Amino acid sequence: MSVSSSSPTEKPRITPRCRHFGECGGCRLQDFSYEDQLARKAAFLDSLLQPIGWIEPITVHPSPQPWYYRNKMEFSFQDVYPVPPAGEDYLRLGLKQRNRWDKVMNLSECHLFSAEVARLLEAVHAWALREGLAPYNLHRQVGFLRHLVVREGKNTGDRMVNLLTGPGQLPAASFVEAVQRAYPATTILRGIHAEKSDVAVSEKVEILQGPGHIHEKVLGRSFRISPYSFFQTNTRGAEFLYGKLRAHVAEIRPKNLLDLYCGGGGISLSVADLCERVFGVEVIASAVEDARHNAALNQIANTEFMAAKVEDLLPSLAAQKVEVNAVIVDPPRSGLHPTALAALKELAPTWILYVSCNPKALAEDIRRLAGLYDLRGIEGVDLFPHTDHLEALALLRAVF
Repeated sequence: MSVSSSSPTEKPRITPRCRHFGECGGCRLQDFSYEDQLARKAAFLDSLLQPIGWIEPITVHPSPQPWYYRNKMEFSFQDVYPVPPAGEDYLRLGLKQRNRWDKVMNLSECHLFSAEVARLLEAVHAWALREGLAPYNLHRQVGFLRHLVVREGKNTGDRMVNLLTGPGQLPAASFVEAVQRAYPATTILRGIHAEKSDVAVSEKVEILQGPGHIHEKVLGRSFRISPYSFFQTNTRGAEFLYGKLRAHVAEIRPKNLLDLYCGGGGISLSVADLCERVFGVEVIASAVEDARHNAALNQIANTEFMAAKVEDLLPSLAAQKVEVNAVIVDPPRSGLHPTALAALKELAPTWILYVSCNPKALAEDIRRLAGLYDLRGIEGVDLFPHTDHLEALALLRAVF
């Protein structure tokens, strides 16, 4: 049910599946049919690309699994205000309210991640109350419990639960017991986050149970995923996206391919058999360790992974005139760093395959590459059903 940009953009609203719709900030399009969601996203992508000269219809491919597709969710803790009387519930655990960075709502269901996650949230909520643990207050910047991050291997059944707290003593045994009763997990972690920033990452990770990572399978390859390694949020959608990338790389047949922002090596290892050499670059050291481990796990010997900022390493590669025939970029939402984009022009690969979770940044980077690269094709892959977000894949060829 792929939809092109020539499709109608809106149809009558439907009844949302989730009781939290409208209050929760997790998804905004549940009251549109899925076909209409795809049409809206195709029209949006078309509106960004027409000003830079692309006039062909744009196809947005649907997610293979429109519900329960996410393999990672970040839930937040918050205290209740005004402070309730002693003995009453004083915390919330769930997602942020729509358009509120400082308001968390309790969640009793979530149709994006897992039908079972509500049991986990209820169990951890009850555990925190029994133990008398204080949730973090974003305004006063005090408190202990901060985030609960859950990851699932959709094709393996592995599960990771990572509790992020401030510094201090954690009743670990009772936490592990509460998790395993509600949501049997492959590995359970505690991350210590002492900074004031409201992000679900930590400076230190303690393994409470299990190996400290999970595994996933994509296109017949196995991937180890550590707590903070990037992995496409929609596993089965990623399989489709990687298949599209494989088709492009199979046609290009590059000798040397550079994979920028490579995470745990998902894309690199999915196309490595189509190249002589693949070089991956990623700033998160644990993700690079995962990528190297994954290469060995899949017996792939023609890859090399480097831990560095792309904007720091790429100018050096360009200055050394390293031969690169094709580059795959999958940057953060902000798009390519200006220094990285300038170095990419100097490196001058024949082909650029640009994967983006932010089509606005993608369109701007394509504009900045104009004159040196022609846009040969672009399509959307809906990795985020029922939300405003969209993944896009663009193919660019050098004109020099």
